[in-house]
Amino acid sequence: MVIITGIVALSSLWTIRPVATFPIEFRSTSFSRWITKKGSFSYRIRAMSSTSSTVPDESSAVEEQNKPAAVRRSPRKAGVAAPAPPPSNDAAMLEEWIRHDDHSYHLDFLSPPRAYEIRTALVKWYRANRRKLPWRGDAGPYDGSTAGFGSAGGAAAGGGGKANGRKRKGGGGGKDIRSFFAAPSSGKKKRRSGGSKVSSEQSGEKKEESKAVAQSSIGDAPREVTAYGVWVSEIMLQQTRVEAVIPYYLKWMQSFPTVYHLADATEEEVNSHWAGLGFYRRARLLHAGAKRVVRDYDGVVPDTVEELTKVEGIGRYTASAVASIAHGVEVPVVDGNVCRVLSRLTGIANHIKAGALKDDLGWTLAERIVRAKSRGGDDDTKGSRESIGSPGEVNQALMELGATYCSPSGSGVDDGDPLRDFYVSTRLGAAVGRATRDGGDSTRRRVEGLVANEALVADEKRNRCRLCDPNGISTAYFDIVDRIHNDSSAGSKTSADKVYAIAGHASLPIPPPKKSKREEVIAVAVISVRSPDDERRWLMVRRPSEGLLAGQWEFPSVCVWNSASDGGRGTKKKGEKSTGKPSAVEVPLVDPAVRSDALDSFLSEIFPSDDDDGDDAPPIDLNGRARAEDAPVVHVFSHVCHTMWVEYVELESDGGRPPRSRRWKLDNGREIGWMTEGDMTSVGITSGVRKVLAKASALRCKEKPRRGSRA
Repeated sequence: MVIITGIVALSSLWTIRPVATFPIEFRSTSFSRWITKKGSFSYRIRAMSSTSSTVPDESSAVEEQNKPAAVRRSPRKAGVAAPAPPPSNDAAMLEEWIRHDDHSYHLDFLSPPRAYEIRTALVKWYRANRRKLPWRGDAGPYDGSTAGFGSAGGAAAGGGGKANGRKRKGGGGGKDIRSFFAAPSSGKKKRRSGGSKVSSEQSGEKKEESKAVAQSSIGDAPREVTAYGVWVSEIMLQQTRVEAVIPYYLKWMQSFPTVYHLADATEEEVNSHWAGLGFYRRARLLHAGAKRVVRDYDGVVPDTVEELTKVEGIGRYTASAVASIAHGVEVPVVDGNVCRVLSRLTGIANHIKAGALKDDLGWTLAERIVRAKSRGGDDDTKGSRESIGSPGEVNQALMELGATYCSPSGSGVDDGDPLRDFYVSTRLGAAVGRATRDGGDSTRRRVEGLVANEALVADEKRNRCRLCDPNGISTAYFDIVDRIHNDSSAGSKTSADKVYAIAGHASLPIPPPKKSKREEVIAVAVISVRSPDDERRWLMVRRPSEGLLAGQWEFPSVCVWNSASDGGRGTKKKGEKSTGKPSAVEVPLVDPAVRSDALDSFLSEIFPSDDDDGDDAPPIDLNGRARAEDAPVVHVFSHVCHTMWVEYVELESDGGRPPRSRRWKLDNGREIGWMTEGDMTSVGITSGVRKVLAKASALRCKEKPRRGSRA
């Protein structure tokens, strides 16, 4: 059994010392059967609280939770009202995030006091800075653009400039949005005609489109916020930018101001008003839904989620939006923007399209904010109601934040971001940065070893966080490391702490999987050698100067299958009609013998059996490589996905040097070399190579080094 002792820095709240061993049994997949292997990965850790175990009052809990460095969670037991004060130590926080195995970890970041603070901050910001849009009851001119909101700059965020905020003009002041809310009408209204004409053809350029919208809506009077108007806007906004929707919405409401007008319209009239928005099925369902509301509900749009979902084209999201915004029903509304905010608020390592987040537990998280009340005492006061806002305001604030300061390019540290003190993402970035950049090689190796081992058993865990992707922690962690490295390489003048925070914010949520990528199965050989001075070197090969990752260094690897040469065959549900688009490719499980043979052929070019280069290199035996058969390393690029099966062997060197010269070239011009981890850092290896190295390091813990000898 291999014992790895985790050394965690002391904090003011926790003391961690090596006293006990906790073994973890690893299981691995060997094709169609499960093989249980004996092994253990254990940390000798015992945490002893140096503070009282009593539960603090709500005010002190909020104060502790809102400290920028106080990222926290203690396991909650049945019957306990609130968790004890958590450690603020970066290393402890990072380790807890890596090792958590239940979704309650994320729920605890939205405790009632903390959710209340988030809600009040959101409402205050929204009232002062929200965009002016017609379906919100605003008068023209309208501005749906989100350009310039908290764009994260620098390499850490994948941007090219400094983090900056955008001060909204005309967003605050004026009439309170809630004063525009009107009770639904039960009577049929006469269709009106005339009014200013709005062109439905807009320029493809966002700037020109936004300018055209603003000019066309000058002088528009304030509008009532009705359930019908919210319904129409939500349907139009599905998979369509706000700037594009505004002119269509204005024209639509001029021609079909009530649900009766829409129900009476012909299919041609409806289609003519929708032309250019795309996804015409939305228009057909909206038309059919209006007819149902007139027929079954006497022209009154229902005010409950349950009744709204009975209307054609209205699902849970649209029903919740209409109910909360138009009727004040206390229900959450979860879309992609809200999922992004929730991921960064609670450290969820998953993508925004994941079912567990978008369709299930994300609603539970958002509900905690929408239902949050005051910290204590009577919350049924005018002052309290004023500060927490209506459910509709809270939901719109979350969506607005996700589209502006918390967009994919948001920095998380912008002064204009109302939740900058609440993001777990920025604190994770700070923790990773301090561990990998400031903590030294030993700390970085320990953390990456923990990430690798957790990823190694992710698919085998009986108890696993439902909100995080099985490989989400590993993906987010290495993405943070990449961004920090890129920013440092670019010579950024931004402070290190800010770079770390921005990198963490940009890495959550993780990118969603894309289907129509080319798939490749790669066999990878990781070969290391340890010299008498205890310095380990790894065999690396430089990629060709053209193509994917041109000129980058990687471990010796061979592609043993790719979807392009296989005809791009994919999987399709039985009876499903072909759409002409590429479907998701099913990656085969290539026979291990085939993978090993392909590697043997490539390695024989690097170490030919008749090698006689005069350097007195010892003979090398590369047979008996340990295989990672439990799970491959998956690395996704923009257009291709690599499924990498790793084989590892460790050699011992004679004479205090590796078995061959440090660098040499093959006959085909490819460069080969032995590199230390420091050398890898200097040449800038990719995150995919780091993933493979972490997997090999996990395998190395189970294997004993052996002397290289040629049979």
